[in-house]
Amino acid sequence: MQIGIDLDGTVTDPKSCFLYMNDSLGYAIDYQQATEYELHTYTNMSQHDFWKFMVEHGHEEAIYRSSLPHTEVNDVLWNMRQHHHLHYVTARSEAVRSVTEEWIQRHALPLDSLVMTGSHDKVGVVKDLSLDLFMEDRYENAVSIHEETSIPVLLFDAPYNRKPLPEGVRRISSWKEAHHHVNQLEQSLFFNRR
Repeated sequence: MQIGIDLDGTVTDPKSCFLYMNDSLGYAIDYQQATEYELHTYTNMSQHDFWKFMVEHGHEEAIYRSSLPHTEVNDVLWNMRQHHHLHYVTARSEAVRSVTEEWIQRHALPLDSLVMTGSHDKVGVVKDLSLDLFMEDRYENAVSIHEETSIPVLLFDAPYNRKPLPEGVRRISSWKEAHHHVNQLEQSLFFNRR
């Protein structure tokens, strides 16, 4: 199977960005109470001004460099890679490709391809890569990918994405659970092709 995987909040621990905001920028965001995915909503800046500030002061690269991997992600991804092609599809821009690739290498994660979209719109990439499954933590992405491509989406649970899900988007809480669903989907696809 061809599997698309988001990076931030999916491969990385979803608390990482919030911890950086608190530790390095002096905010006091309670991750368990975080209802918004977009980090600028916890500041008094617009999204444009927030990311301009983050880029100009080196915080964008620092936040990606300091992110922690999600629990169990390494073992599960290496196991999945034995049978599937893994494509990281991230909203990060090309400007941070080297930082992103260094992070993936430092944490010894498997890599078949890395697509930097520079925006949250991932539907075109999903279609171009003919993906069979996508893994995501941003609610809006999960819903739009499923609705516009009909592929199943696994949504990694986080306080900021707890909204009603359409059929075809499944909420999961761990990488072990993701692996279980990948195996189920693989069996289903195998039997449907026979």
